[in-house]
Amino acid sequence: MPNAADSRISVSFGKHKRTSKNDRAKRTAAARLVRTTKYSTSHSNPAPSDEELSDPDDDKENDAVDRPTPSDPLKKQKKRARTLKSEVDKFRKKAKYWQEKAQQSKERERRLDNAPIERENDLREVIKKQYTEIQEKNGKIEGLEQEVERQRIMEENTKKSVQIRLEEYQRQIHALKAKTSRIPGRLTTAAKRIARTYNNKADEERTFFLKNSDGVIPDEARDVFLDLVSMDAVPANKVTRVFKRIAGVFGIEVEGNVSRRSVGRITKEGGNASKLQLINSLKDAKGITLSGDGMTHKNETYESKFATIITPDKKLQFFLGLKMAVNHTSETQLAGWIETTEELFHLAYQSGLILEDDARVFWNLVTGFHSDHAADQKKLFELLKKWKEQLEREVRGEQAIKQLTDNEYACLIFQGSQVLVQKVGGPAAWDTLSTKELIRDIGEAEFEKLSEGEKAEVDLILWAGCCMHKEMNAFKGGCIGLDEYWNENPHLPPPILLPNRDNAAAIKQAAGTEAAKRATARSERGAIKVASLAGAIFRHKDRKWGQQDTLRFYFDQKLGFNLAFPDTSNTRFQSHAEACALIITHMDLFIEFLTYVQHNKGSGKLNHMEKNVLDGLNDPATRQEFCVITLYWLAISVPYMREIRGPQAKEDNVLKLGSLHQQVIDHIDVLIEEPERLLGPDASATRGSLDGHCWERPDAFYAAQKHASQQLPQVRGLLVHFLKKAKESWLRFMSEFEEGGALSRATPEQIERAWMEKTNDLNEGAFGSYRQTSRMNPTMSLDQYNARQMYKFNQTSAYLHTLSPEMRQWLRKITRTQDESGANRQERIHMAQHRQEVADKRITKDLERREKRQAAAKAVDAITPILALTELDYRVSRAQGTAGYFPVPEITLQLKWHKQHGVKDAVPQTESAWGKREEKMRLLRSAIEKYADANASRCMGEPVEGRLSNEEEILDVTVEELDGFDSECYDSEEDYYT
Repeated sequence: MPNAADSRISVSFGKHKRTSKNDRAKRTAAARLVRTTKYSTSHSNPAPSDEELSDPDDDKENDAVDRPTPSDPLKKQKKRARTLKSEVDKFRKKAKYWQEKAQQSKERERRLDNAPIERENDLREVIKKQYTEIQEKNGKIEGLEQEVERQRIMEENTKKSVQIRLEEYQRQIHALKAKTSRIPGRLTTAAKRIARTYNNKADEERTFFLKNSDGVIPDEARDVFLDLVSMDAVPANKVTRVFKRIAGVFGIEVEGNVSRRSVGRITKEGGNASKLQLINSLKDAKGITLSGDGMTHKNETYESKFATIITPDKKLQFFLGLKMAVNHTSETQLAGWIETTEELFHLAYQSGLILEDDARVFWNLVTGFHSDHAADQKKLFELLKKWKEQLEREVRGEQAIKQLTDNEYACLIFQGSQVLVQKVGGPAAWDTLSTKELIRDIGEAEFEKLSEGEKAEVDLILWAGCCMHKEMNAFKGGCIGLDEYWNENPHLPPPILLPNRDNAAAIKQAAGTEAAKRATARSERGAIKVASLAGAIFRHKDRKWGQQDTLRFYFDQKLGFNLAFPDTSNTRFQSHAEACALIITHMDLFIEFLTYVQHNKGSGKLNHMEKNVLDGLNDPATRQEFCVITLYWLAISVPYMREIRGPQAKEDNVLKLGSLHQQVIDHIDVLIEEPERLLGPDASATRGSLDGHCWERPDAFYAAQKHASQQLPQVRGLLVHFLKKAKESWLRFMSEFEEGGALSRATPEQIERAWMEKTNDLNEGAFGSYRQTSRMNPTMSLDQYNARQMYKFNQTSAYLHTLSPEMRQWLRKITRTQDESGANRQERIHMAQHRQEVADKRITKDLERREKRQAAAKAVDAITPILALTELDYRVSRAQGTAGYFPVPEITLQLKWHKQHGVKDAVPQTESAWGKREEKMRLLRSAIEKYADANASRCMGEPVEGRLSNEEEILDVTVEELDGFDSECYDSEEDYYT
């Protein structure tokens, strides 16, 4: 069907001119439309141009149409129609094109509108997918982590097992290496043995092997090592070298080596052998005397123990070793003695030396105890005595029971049960009795059957104090008498005060204050103080300090010989008395020497200590004390100690020195009555000395007489007072020789059974030896020290040679067991635990005391104080049981209130001084009166008595810090040399 365009074309055939004009207008419009469309679509997909849409043939035809010729008009119209038709086709194509473009634009717009939603959906899908993947990966990670943990645990277990195996392999390798290293030596040893067996070597080529084929050190070598280490103090790591050098001198070659550890065990074997030696010596014993002492070393308490076994023909002394103790109480010391004896008997029982592990055999033989005069030692003696009696009754009871038949035993129990029941406190107490207590009661009944003489023989145990401590304490008592003499004679000028540097400053800068009074009271004076200070300067305990060599060189120049000052810095026995004698003998030289020291200093001044010594030497009263101390030392101390320690001593048993001590008292009485025996012009050693022998230091005696003659009356009184106080101390410290005591009742045979040394030098020396040894060998254990000292002191070397090879082998075995037990460490831990327990208990007690003080303070603050005498009189007048009665507890609270808030010193500080009810009432009345007077004085503007005035309160010098000062230690090296 023809379209509208075709209709319009057919109509236009007859109207050529008009149609041509219209056609031209249409073409122009079409060209414009094309240009506009090209411009609008130039940046997107451009629409096809007219040339692109047109046909080349059509162009030709158009060209022909555009160039009209005067040919046939019909031909032209056809051509024109074709041209128009082609243009219409172009327009249709363009329209179709733009229709497609619009459709594409709509499709694109629709897709753009749907893109976010699709994108969101896609993202949701992606996220969901990734989340699922993450969950899967997390599961895989957890599985991997669990697998890694399993692998790690397996790896650790593997490492541990590998480490254990490695250590085991290393030990095996080490053992193999050691074994391999010993192979050449063993081969050499075997070759030498074979050579000796077949006599392949010459006789002069002798060899000693330190170990046999089993690797055991032979007993001969062990004995030599023991002697070298214990007797001659050869270090354990050098003993093999010394042994080889000694053997080399005799042409003996020594093969092998011994380790330090082996030497240590060998010395402990010697210590165990020494313990067996002591038990073996009890077979012939008729008595045992004990001695002991204690000391503190590096803040730890040590106990020393010695035992003397008295046999019919000799006396054997044994060192039982040092032992650490948690404290120095008598009960702890007794427990230490019991533990020591039980260890000795247990060791002997294990060795087969004795048949029963019963230490009561030892205690029944104990007949004496020797110590110093401290209260804890006297209490320890009483505990030892009671312990011995208890064990003796047990043994006696057991022996009595063994001798009875069953019927006799039953009759004895039946007959004595009623008496014993009443004795112990009834049936309930009877049931709680142990077997030992029953046996002890039976033994007590058997003991009562003995005569008095037999009882005294069974329970014999005597105590004696060290004679050195007797003299030392008597000398100290005399020195205290010097201070009392000056206090009793205030009209006489006393020795110059020798305050330390701090106290001297307080006395000088705060004269008249409480601080100055406190400093004066804490300062010392006198000859003993000067001697102590001089010892710190002229012979300090630390050898690198002081003027020690300077003094010796100075005296060598002046006198022609060296002169060492007594060791007062270490408080040696009689060192202070000897120092006083030396000072009084060379008084002028010591003063000249201090001047010499002063001028040799760059500052030209003496330090405070040196100045104190110089002032003391120039002080007349102090010189008088030097004279008195020197005369007493020459007349009493030196002769007495000659009889105690001298080579000409008549007695070796302290229990036989009663006459000597009575002689000392008698001679002191003679000197008190006749001091001219020492001070007179005809004084001599024959009349003045205790033993009548020559003076120990004649020059000191004559120097003392020379200085004393300048103030003879005063020196005489001072000497007499010194002798009186010394006599009091002598009598107090020789109580064992009193008439009616245990010693006075003892027979000569019993005194011989209880033989004891005259001094406690064994224990004092053991402590000094341990200090020196521990200083030179800081890592040496206490067991090692005890083993060496016991082997040396007890002379165990000869006893060791008598032991059988089986016993020597057992000693090696038990020593190895003891060495591996760790007993030393357990003892140290026990000491630390005890200190912790003591600290905890003290903390608890401090808290309890603090709470009690706080409660008491609150109770005092809560009361209403009685401040008026009328109220007090009213309360006193009330009868007991009526309202307002004044009971004693309330009176005590009132006194406490006045002590805290009332006038100073109105109430004594100690409650024991308050007395009973009547005394407390009088004291309370006095306190109320003083309180009222103080208030009245305060209202009048007057200073209250007993309290500081306004002028005193503004002084800079106070006493708060003086409690920390130590007048004994102001001469320390820090103060002295700074």
